[in-house]
Amino acid sequence: MHAYVSLEQDEDGYPPFDSEELDVELRHDGACTVVGVPVFTNGIAVDDIVSVVQTEDDDRWWVTSVLLASGHGTVRVVPFAETTFEEVVAELEAIGCAAQGTEHGLVAVDVPADVDPGALDRVLEAGRSAGRWDYDIGVPVGATE
Repeated sequence: MHAYVSLEQDEDGYPPFDSEELDVELRHDGACTVVGVPVFTNGIAVDDIVSVVQTEDDDRWWVTSVLLASGHGTVRVVPFAETTFEEVVAELEAIGCAAQGTEHGLVAVDVPADVDPGALDRVLEAGRSAGRWDYDIGVPVGATE
């Protein structure tokens, strides 16, 4: 199942979309569990439980709020120069993250709550300092609000 999140674009038109489709699973209580890593959405991570509402005009389900944060983090990495998606994924998987390259030129990263935040910071900053990538954090590890 999919649910959608409205996105706010900056003055440069980023992100390149006004909404993002998230992979979710419907729960017995009518809420949804996020199962796919958000690529552009801030404030939502894998395993978060979100409320959804179906709109009459387009028949899609839209996320209205996070009901329960999972403690997972979300990071987006943009590889530079000769750095490949596979290299970024391997480095992040080595510390316990789940990562995947996207068609949008970035790597979407799920950071489980048990990943050492210090190790994550070291890997991310080492890549940034070496000019291999830049990154941003959509949800800090351990965030519960």
